[in-house]
Amino acid sequence: MKNLENQNPPREQAVEGGVKSTRALIQTFLQTLKACRLYEPNHPILPKFLDRLKRDFDHYFNERDSFSLQVGERRLLYYGTAVYESQDVRESLAFLFFKDGIREIRFSRGLEFREIVDFLDVVRKSDFVNPMEDDLVTLLWEKDFSHIAFTTMDDFLEESSSAPAEAEDLLKGLGEGLKEEGSAGQSEEGLTEESLEQVLNPLPGQSLVQACNPNPDEMEQVNREVQEEQQPGYVYVLIGDLIEIMLHLGEDVDAHENMISYFERLIHSLLEQKEVGKAVAILKHLNDTLESMSLGEKQAFAIQRILAASSSPKCIGLLEAAANQEGRADSECIFQYLRLLTEHAIDPLCRSLGGVGSERWKKMISEVLVERLQEDIQPLIKFLSDTDPSLVSSILIILRKIGHPSTVGYLGSLVTHKDSKVREETLQILGKFGERGGDLVQEFLKDPQAEIRGKASLILARTAKSQAAKPLLEVILSEDFHKRDYQEKASFFRAVGETGSEEVISPLKKIARRRWFQRAKWKEMRLCANNALRMIEAGIRVPVSGEKS
Repeated sequence: MKNLENQNPPREQAVEGGVKSTRALIQTFLQTLKACRLYEPNHPILPKFLDRLKRDFDHYFNERDSFSLQVGERRLLYYGTAVYESQDVRESLAFLFFKDGIREIRFSRGLEFREIVDFLDVVRKSDFVNPMEDDLVTLLWEKDFSHIAFTTMDDFLEESSSAPAEAEDLLKGLGEGLKEEGSAGQSEEGLTEESLEQVLNPLPGQSLVQACNPNPDEMEQVNREVQEEQQPGYVYVLIGDLIEIMLHLGEDVDAHENMISYFERLIHSLLEQKEVGKAVAILKHLNDTLESMSLGEKQAFAIQRILAASSSPKCIGLLEAAANQEGRADSECIFQYLRLLTEHAIDPLCRSLGGVGSERWKKMISEVLVERLQEDIQPLIKFLSDTDPSLVSSILIILRKIGHPSTVGYLGSLVTHKDSKVREETLQILGKFGERGGDLVQEFLKDPQAEIRGKASLILARTAKSQAAKPLLEVILSEDFHKRDYQEKASFFRAVGETGSEEVISPLKKIARRRWFQRAKWKEMRLCANNALRMIEAGIRVPVSGEKS
């Protein structure tokens, strides 16, 4: 492998034409390098990337003699024009070469497939090389490539000096370092062994060099802090790389299945660890890719499969566990995850509304379902016949908030439901739909529970107005109505009064003047009748229990 000679730059027109081709080749090169970093050398997917890279190199060399890149700290340049840039030094290809002193790389016409494989293998191995023992330049030199050349900075090729073994050497080195930095007021003579000993405080028998070395506890702390800093960013970069690779898998069915399986396991693992934010980042990246890019059929299908898997009952269960874990759950992240779920999640989400589950979790689900099902309530309807009353009640609350006009048509069987809470929620929904729910509301006037009958009377008066007068009077004038609880009687009379109908005035006056048996009960009837007459006269509207005036 040889150093590059200084060469005259191509003409301006040639440079402009080369920039576009170079950028395209760089993209293929980066995708292949990422694949090499992610997969073992014998993985069946790697040959596909390598073959595509070789084809792109051959096509490039059909028009040009060499593929030349200048290396900056954050950028790769083609005759001064940036063709690649990355600010993340952990993932930057430019920084990978720059930090080891490489300043230019040139691939020449005649580049062999074996050379491409070896070059990428060296770059991949450089991630795991101990910088105190070897570097990227040395590894590349050892390959002695015929069609790959590079230039380096001399400073990066010099051997590093060994660590000082004696206190005098350490003092001398520190003095020189301070002198180079130009520290004001600090001379080499002013730095003494005694002053260092005061600062470093070595143990008995310990040299100054040994005192400078961190102890195992300090090393562990440093490593832990480094890992905490790097892990979150690394995960997001890795996910971006994986998605990019997935978009270039072509027609290989097995490769797509492997990638789908990997994402499914990753999301499942993150949810188990209560790392909902990271799972959200993955799903959002996948969703944005699906919506913003023109994908091939297999690529789109693969992403849809991953999103569907994240909406499985198992994932919903793990998400619920994260939501219910005090002190760890991030409500906003959980809401974001719920909003990214596909239609496959609707059934398991609805199922988790039943039983004894956390009210906090149920509230989250309800809000998301209300958002998602504004235009189509069919996914909810089948749960109205479920045997769990708490689930049915929760579905009714969601339907009431959505307010879809077709809702009334699905409530008939619930008017006589055995659970009183279900019947009460059904009545509340019917009240929201006005005259369309009038017939069903009227059936609630015969409900087994007095409180529901009373609420139904008021809702009927609100929705049917004067048409409610007749059915309400029929109940009031029934044989045993005067025996009912006072609160129920008061509700019916208020409802009659609220209709404002003239046809109720005469019956109300008769009740107000009546003097028959069971005086206490009829006294309540007379009182209620008088109140209803005053309401009609004043046009007063009394709210239903729980309703704002």
